Amino acid sequence: MIYRRNPQLEQAREERQRLLALFSTPHGMQVLSDLERRFETHLPVFQGKAGSYDPLDAMRRDAHREIFLVIRHQLELARQEATQTQQEQDG
Repeated sequence: MIYRRNPQLEQAREERQRLLALFSTPHGMQVLSDLERRFETHLPVFQGKAGSYDPLDAMRRDAHREIFLVIRHQLELARQEATQTQQEQDG
């Protein structure tokens, strides 16, 4: 069976590999953790008194959190792809 190359898929894999190369180093992991702490992604989106919150602040927090979720997810996919590639080469 002949498979056609999918340029978008290849580009996404290349982007994930660049993220992995950058953030899988000790310095990269520390920078990612520092940024997550700086943007308080560990806190709930809705801050403030019960029944009262700033919707713009909630939107900002949610946007920051989304960025780090995407990065973490892409890093996990890149690790899985690297493991799969290694297994295919070994196997």
